[in-house]
Amino acid sequence: MLVRRAAAVADWNVELPVYDERGGAFAALRDRRVLVYWPHGFGDFVHLSYVVPLLEPSNTYFITRFGDDFTHLYDAAHGITPIYTGERRAGNGDTCGVPPHFGIAFKRIRNRLERFAVPDALRERMRAERIDTLLYTDYPEPLGTQPFPFHTKARNLIGKLVAPERLRDGVLARPLRSALALRAPSGAANAVEKRLRAHVATGSNIYVVSGGGHTQPDKVWSDAEVLAYALAIRARDPRAFVLCVDERTSQAIGRAIEIAPTTTDLFATLGLPFAHVLQSVIRIAHAYVGVAAGPLHLALAMGGLPIVGIWLAHYPAFFDEPCATSRHLVGPNVYRRKLDRRIGARTLAAHPEFRFDSIAFRERAPGALDAIAALADLGAVPA
Repeated sequence: MLVRRAAAVADWNVELPVYDERGGAFAALRDRRVLVYWPHGFGDFVHLSYVVPLLEPSNTYFITRFGDDFTHLYDAAHGITPIYTGERRAGNGDTCGVPPHFGIAFKRIRNRLERFAVPDALRERMRAERIDTLLYTDYPEPLGTQPFPFHTKARNLIGKLVAPERLRDGVLARPLRSALALRAPSGAANAVEKRLRAHVATGSNIYVVSGGGHTQPDKVWSDAEVLAYALAIRARDPRAFVLCVDERTSQAIGRAIEIAPTTTDLFATLGLPFAHVLQSVIRIAHAYVGVAAGPLHLALAMGGLPIVGIWLAHYPAFFDEPCATSRHLVGPNVYRRKLDRRIGARTLAAHPEFRFDSIAFRERAPGALDAIAALADLGAVPA
């Protein structure tokens, strides 16, 4: 009730059935027009794309959050349509004249009719699209506590949102496909490529690195490590151009602009959504190295280039579908927490098509030279 009292000035201007992932009620819905409210991180937007193709096909799906930079990832997606709030930066809506998360107290969701507050522009779009249902899940993170095939975040959610009959015929026994188009609109992609041509010498190999982002601190590669990687890769490959992904809240890894500029340094003046910039950059890149945050999850979903994941706090098999061109460096904290021994990892071992090519670092965290050695093994840099 504290949320509602704090929002007393807001008008409760929408009344719809509100569902979460619990109890199987959402999986039973048919012929609805569903708005998925997804107030989660960029990587979670990627993961949701593996859930969408298995949702009940008689329903029509839309997706939104306060943070259009993320929602634009679903432009041209299959089976779900983005709806924009007008707020580019990720937030909870409290800067838009409504209470956080529309005033919906997640723990009080009971899969029934509820009144809540929505900004006028979004409410009009919901009315135009004839939205009649809201899905708001907190996207639980099982961290391998569920056995295969429900061992990842997305697969665990599938087990809660999708009717059992849609999961027959071994659909979960195979790698899942993403609903994302996995490419930026042509105008955005062309603008990014043109800007790169103005800053990058012809024939350069673009090495993208993501050391931080909207993520927890214990997953972050330090500034020093990212800088060491940039210097070492340039020494190894004379055609290297290192570009750092900057999610605004990440560490200032691109301060030495002459060594490794950030995506903000190069592309901020284009005014493009972060999702479009990142898709375009990954598609152009020669190789990608990143910690377990949203940009890495997108790179793995896109595939097609050598990718090295740096996993300092989490076990890679519990998050992504397999990517044949990737290698994962897993730090000691993962093994101290015995994440690799959880039932999700044990049951996954019997399924070779889900193999994650990983290297265990049990005594020290993987560093810059380890990432470069992994890239060499993947054929991205000279051995």
